[in-house]
Amino acid sequence: MPPVRLMPVALGLLLVLLGCANTTSGHAATRPLPVVQVGDHRDGGTVALRVGQRLRVVLHSTYWDFKAVDSPVLHTVRAPTVAPKSGCVPGQGCGTVTALYVARAAGTASVRAARTSCGEAMGCTGDAGSYSLTVVVRG
Repeated sequence: MPPVRLMPVALGLLLVLLGCANTTSGHAATRPLPVVQVGDHRDGGTVALRVGQRLRVVLHSTYWDFKAVDSPVLHTVRAPTVAPKSGCVPGQGCGTVTALYVARAAGTASVRAARTSCGEAMGCTGDAGSYSLTVVVRG
């Protein structure tokens, strides 16, 4: 076959191969958003999330009680979990309470927790019995 007659066949084959090579949906691969973890030190602060991102709040005392989040912006993934620390004096509240949330829509929401005991037979005074975190979610 002369080279001129092979040109259309070669071009057609090239187009078929290029079409097969592009089998993705046209969207760039996305990485999962990292889980943002905050704790006691962020009390009274603000954290920024993106829609779909998770927030883990870890408070150091088993006496903390997370308040329900009633917001279309932030959703509780599961009930808070208590992890007592071994070797602790009973009633001291050693350990953590962890809550996990997911950002569902752009906007602002609040994560709140409260406790009445701040240690063995010791009531909380002032702001020691409350925790508040403002969550700002971007689309």
